[in-house]
Amino acid sequence: MGDAELVRRVSEEVGLAVDHAACDPQAWDAVMAEIGRLLPGVWPVLQVVDAAAGTGLPLVSWGWDPALVQAYEAHYGTVNPWIPVILTTPALVSMHSEERLPVSRLHHTEFYADWLSRLGGKTASSGIKLIDADGRLAVLNLQHDLARAERDQARLAGIMERLGPRMRRALETNRACFPPGAARGAGETLLERVADPAFVVTRDLRLVEASRAGHALLAEGAVLRVGALDRLQVRHPRLAGAVAREAALACGGGAAGGIPQGPVSVGAENWQVTAIGLRQDLRGILGMARLLAPEHLALVVLRRISAEHGREQDRLAELGLSPAESRLALLMDGSRSLVQAAESLGIRHETARSQLRQVFAKLGVSRQSELAVFILRLRQRA
Repeated sequence: MGDAELVRRVSEEVGLAVDHAACDPQAWDAVMAEIGRLLPGVWPVLQVVDAAAGTGLPLVSWGWDPALVQAYEAHYGTVNPWIPVILTTPALVSMHSEERLPVSRLHHTEFYADWLSRLGGKTASSGIKLIDADGRLAVLNLQHDLARAERDQARLAGIMERLGPRMRRALETNRACFPPGAARGAGETLLERVADPAFVVTRDLRLVEASRAGHALLAEGAVLRVGALDRLQVRHPRLAGAVAREAALACGGGAAGGIPQGPVSVGAENWQVTAIGLRQDLRGILGMARLLAPEHLALVVLRRISAEHGREQDRLAELGLSPAESRLALLMDGSRSLVQAAESLGIRHETARSQLRQVFAKLGVSRQSELAVFILRLRQRA
């Protein structure tokens, strides 16, 4: 099997498990197990990194000795030399330890002597930052041996970069639909748990179901409505583009591996658009209707973020930034490049580059990584 075919097959098979985990957070165990099954010799772990504390905390893993995981959570996540590398790497960009911080440079550290050396030769890793928000990062890490680092780096990068946007959408859906401490009632559907406006749609945006908040937003009619052929129609062009793009990606269309976009401004409000793919359940459909049922559905969630965004903009205005400079600065949180931020704002790259120079001067920073840390800390205080 060639490299391209292996990357495609692993990404698709793991991706199906990821889509299931979007609707059931307990299914992330199965995602890690699927990665371990398809990539023998790799120990996957999904962890959260606390930027303020500078530590990593495992969430779910496969193949690991529980004692090693507990030791990492109790202490070694705090002294992990790779944490600064993770913090300064943009989201959805693959990382490889032997490229960024080779194990040969760690032999003298407590992290290597007391923890990494106990992993049975699995001293190298590959990873990808999935979410970078509010000072907390979600990171997929694949632990493996040095031979794999030399042999399979390109293949691992391809798999992670194809899976990254899909995993990001699933995690964002978990955050929207399953707040901490809330138990899901027996027989309760996913949409009944969503506090934000949410819509199940076909690839061409035909509305299938809506959450309670979704029905309320449709009734208002100011942001979106249901048009001819039951298609969802979004009134603001940029928000309409974001919804169409995310739904197409979730249904398997659009640009492969596309990166989720930043907030879209609609008047005084800002909206974050997130979509995941859903599989049509044919068990409740009879006869030929099964053939006519849409193969792909998407769950599209719209989240209002105007209040928090406004506080951040007010703070940046106090520091001398113009509204345009503030909008750009808030997008430069490490989750996207300047080119992607310019596209999200609908401005030319040259204009964004000029604004970024002004942001640097007014905030007293000189690099995009420094600006990203500044924005993350600003959000913690907002």
